[in-house]
Amino acid sequence: MRMQLTKPRSIAKAAAAITTVLLGGNLVASNTTGKVESSLLLYSETSRVKAAEGVLAGTLFLKGDRVVSAKLTFDGLTGASPNGATPSSQIQTFTRPSGNGSYTIRPGETPLDDTFKDTRFAFDLGLTQPLGRLTSLNIGGHFSSEHDYSSFGLNAGLSREFFDKNTTVGISGSFAHELVRTVGGTHVPLSSMPLAVDDGGGGEEDDDDGPEGKEKKDVFDLLVGVTQVLNRQTIFRANYSYGSVTGYLNDPYKLLSVVEPATGANPGEPVDYLYEGRPDSRTKQSVYGQVRRYLGGHTVDLSYRHFWDDWGITSNTVELFYRWQFKGDKALVPHFRWYHQTEADFYRAFLLQGDPLPGFASADYRLASFNAYTMGLQYSFPLHQGNKISIGGEYYMQRGDASPPGLFGSLRDAKLFPDMDALMFRIGFEHAL
Repeated sequence: MRMQLTKPRSIAKAAAAITTVLLGGNLVASNTTGKVESSLLLYSETSRVKAAEGVLAGTLFLKGDRVVSAKLTFDGLTGASPNGATPSSQIQTFTRPSGNGSYTIRPGETPLDDTFKDTRFAFDLGLTQPLGRLTSLNIGGHFSSEHDYSSFGLNAGLSREFFDKNTTVGISGSFAHELVRTVGGTHVPLSSMPLAVDDGGGGEEDDDDGPEGKEKKDVFDLLVGVTQVLNRQTIFRANYSYGSVTGYLNDPYKLLSVVEPATGANPGEPVDYLYEGRPDSRTKQSVYGQVRRYLGGHTVDLSYRHFWDDWGITSNTVELFYRWQFKGDKALVPHFRWYHQTEADFYRAFLLQGDPLPGFASADYRLASFNAYTMGLQYSFPLHQGNKISIGGEYYMQRGDASPPGLFGSLRDAKLFPDMDALMFRIGFEHAL
């Protein structure tokens, strides 16, 4: 943020400045023609996924108050991810996603697929075009690609200011067409995992080999929002969003255990592994409210989001930022986020041998009930000639019900939702043109 927001000369000027910040923009001095931003993010889960992401973004301010923005993102992920199966008191063997080769899990351990690896490239382009003194049009496009997934999307939005620019009303929509290239081919939902094919690779398998399935899905999102300046120190923002996804919504690499019932010879032990099956459509809705208030030169930002969908998931998110502003445009920003969600209607930690198969079922922990907490701290300071650096870190904890009621046999000793902890470190650089 390059422009000081203290002591505005008029409510209208404060409205324009604060509204820009809350809508996600950055204020820059009037003598600049744009800015270039770059950042590097390092992410690490305990004994699981590790990721690195680099971002390069640019903004140009053109004649007629037009703004052009572009962003290039490149990230890579590797490590192990839960495959959805329950732990066992015996050694477990799973077929790799490609069908070539297998991997084993020791007794009592959470089954993790250690073949997880990916690289992603994404490019975003946007244009803001004023339509008169109070109305703006935003249009943009998006493309991303990774080895088993690609997406192309378009978006557009319209906003208009009212009441001496104290009120801004906006509406935006986006559409994306996505292609999922399933490694190993597309499996029939709730069909059994096949035995691995021995390709003579000596245990070093390449999951880029093997058959490939091609599935599609379409994503549509709509957002309506209003931003209101309440006084010289406070601004409020609220929005409603609606989203619809249709097509292939399964995770092709997630499994679901079928276990022996309590009356079996080995109660709780898996006897089969099925590929998950999810509905082929999903509608999502959310409401969001945010209050930002300036307190003697500092800023407190509190927001709440309520989400629900037709899969039965509801979630609540509370997020708090406090920005300590120091002399010389230095700032320290602690951050806390709490998140809770309920499980999807078709979430099953396991299925019982002999029971009829349900229409849909998934053991993906992302569809389970859990709480998540994020605590972070960021420090930013200016350099010479309009440059700025920000350094920050976050600690993330995810906690679910590891031992839900009704477990039996070997499942009593299993962690069906093991704790997950992650560390994130980010460094960013901004240069004013």
